Amino acid sequence: MGPDLADASQAQDLERSLDGIWSTDRSQSDDAETIYAIQWQDADGLRILRDGVRLAGGVEDVDVANQTLAYRVTRENGPDETVTLRKVQDAASGEGFRLRVTWAQGQVETLGFVRRLTERDHQELVLAIRQADVLPEAVACGGDAPADSLRATLACSESEFGELDRSLRTQLVELSARYPDGDRTAAAVVKQLDACTTPECLRDAYAQWQTYFDDNYDLGDVLDYL
Repeated sequence: MGPDLADASQAQDLERSLDGIWSTDRSQSDDAETIYAIQWQDADGLRILRDGVRLAGGVEDVDVANQTLAYRVTRENGPDETVTLRKVQDAASGEGFRLRVTWAQGQVETLGFVRRLTERDHQELVLAIRQADVLPEAVACGGDAPADSLRATLACSESEFGELDRSLRTQLVELSARYPDGDRTAAAVVKQLDACTTPECLRDAYAQWQTYFDDNYDLGDVLDYL
């Protein structure tokens, strides 16, 4: 193995060693823990959630000697930011490591390792990433509805239908992420909604699908006010 390959292998080993659930002891502002879920994949590298929200981006540099990597966070509605993650020996115990996260503006979070990722953690990572990819479009006025459909018109003009549509789209993302038949069911939902030509039909369709989800899937009750 040549020097370049050896360096790349060591860099991947460092990234892979971060895989798991990490947590601060307390947040300075509200005494609540901040939870990081970090997943390593051969194809995609590191994927990071902070308190359930995806930090979109990727590793831009690795310093193996100092056990440090730079992660570039990319944002659609704000400036990009480089965050450094550094493994440091746990001074309190003298054993193991903690993870020091330093943001571009100087904010520092020191994380302790909690546990390896469970299957449920993997599901939540998939869900959060799909939501990050899909929801910005879906939450926009009319979401993914055809521009000339009643669903798009009412979602843009009436708050009731706008909230119904956003909430249902959130459930459809979770449905597709967690269940083998999720994509097929989601397609059936969208087809029925877009076929409606009266507000009554649309309102009934939202309510019927919520009942169906409650009876057949374990999803969040985001439409429980119907």
